[in-house]
Amino acid sequence: MIFFENILDELSAKILITDENLDVLFLNKSAEDYLCTSLDESKGKNVDQVFKEKTNNELELQEILEKKKSLKRHITTIFLKDNLQKKTSFKASFFANEDFKGIIFEFFDKLKPESIADKMKKRTAASITQAFSRGLAHEIKNPLSGIRGAAQLLSQKIEDPKKKEFANIILKESDRLVNIVNKVSGNSFKLEQNFQNIHTILEKVPAFVKNIENQKVQIVKDYDPSLPLIEIDNSLISQVFFNLATNSIEAFKRKNISGKIIIRSRVAYEVFINNKKYNTACQVDFIDNGPGIPDDIIDSVFFPLVSSKEIASGLGLSIVKGIVNQHGGSIDCYSDETGTTFTVLLPITEINFEKTKTKEGING
Repeated sequence: MIFFENILDELSAKILITDENLDVLFLNKSAEDYLCTSLDESKGKNVDQVFKEKTNNELELQEILEKKKSLKRHITTIFLKDNLQKKTSFKASFFANEDFKGIIFEFFDKLKPESIADKMKKRTAASITQAFSRGLAHEIKNPLSGIRGAAQLLSQKIEDPKKKEFANIILKESDRLVNIVNKVSGNSFKLEQNFQNIHTILEKVPAFVKNIENQKVQIVKDYDPSLPLIEIDNSLISQVFFNLATNSIEAFKRKNISGKIIIRSRVAYEVFINNKKYNTACQVDFIDNGPGIPDDIIDSVFFPLVSSKEIASGLGLSIVKGIVNQHGGSIDCYSDETGTTFTVLLPITEINFEKTKTKEGING
């Protein structure tokens, strides 16, 4: 054992190991420096006495042990001793042999940092897709206007009520298609914002899921009650989470599995949203245990009409991104074979905290 500890101490990787009770067994020298502690000080203590997030993530760590799986946290804030904070990413993986069962943590300054070329590639792809969407919208709206006009004339001339109803259906569906095209081409939404408790909105998701084709989906709620009220459009942000839920359920159906969705809220610290820095933001992670999203489309899932056998996002995720962007927020997607995580960030400003002081019941 000492031999392997000596090897781990020579690595630049930051490694921390706990047993099945989440008590620290070992951390190497890189982890000691990174977590501002020592092996002597930490050994035998519960891991949350060495580091933890704003709200204890013991629920997720216990699941790693029970399900023999792994957990990835992308760019989060952890809290160390003496009220120190650190922006980090980490991976927690189940490990077991004849003598040991526990979790191995590896910490990263950044997880898979994007190169300038990668960022430019994404921006170029997004620009091309947006230009394509607008061009396609123009080509679709022109014949739709002709169809609608013809249906309107027919409706005025037809006397038979049943035939008149068919013309009205054409009018109604034409208007619906124009509305969809407008949303996709411009991603522009009229907001009716007021200060809301995000948990009140998240609480609508279980009922929504229950009503979708009797799907047996487990919902796990992991809320941070310290979140202040945030200024959002209730109906549109509700639609964001409904669309994400629908996306997960479709993934469960394709693999014919009993799915689970974890809805987690946190206060995120010192984050950049659309190149603007915020001291705090409301972070909502929407996590499912579906089959994941293929690597070849993971960078374009928010583009209109992106689809594959594994994911059929159609217009749903494009509209989700448009709504979040209109709120000054951002949405990212991380996925592997264990499932998919969508992370929504919505800015928290000083006025959010002032409004919260004047209202009660922010815990939802």
